[in-house]
Amino acid sequence: MAVTEWVPATEAELAMRDALKAGDQERYFRILARIDLLLPVPTDAPALSAGGWGTWASDGRTHVLAFTSPEAMRSCLAEHTGASRRLAFAELAAAWPDQSWWLAVNPGLPVEGYLPAWFVAQIGSTPSTDPDVRLPGRTLGARARIEHARRLE
Repeated sequence: MAVTEWVPATEAELAMRDALKAGDQERYFRILARIDLLLPVPTDAPALSAGGWGTWASDGRTHVLAFTSPEAMRSCLAEHTGASRRLAFAELAAAWPDQSWWLAVNPGLPVEGYLPAWFVAQIGSTPSTDPDVRLPGRTLGARARIEHARRLE
């Protein structure tokens, strides 16, 4: 499936898409903080060991891969889709493997998000009913994602 053909598979993905279309990045992060994520894992690695994290390197940065639904994972990984584990966002934040790594949620999809480790910890450490989703300033990447979502309207 081409990314341009992607449609939200869950209510959370629909809400995330709508938040990005509306330019409401904080709502996007509040939704993300409240859901379970699917994390691909190598089939030969224990679930939470150092080798048990599905990662992707881009621009010299390592990203932990996470997906909001099995459909999103298949759309992004295609024939590379394999084993995964489900974690609540707070559990992911508590088990974060490396402070230099970022989180890549649904990379390549209209509801993609890229979060540095400090922000994963910030939104994962507060109660899920009121996560602290404030950013110190809107980044170029965030503006680009919002513009991308608006172009899809």
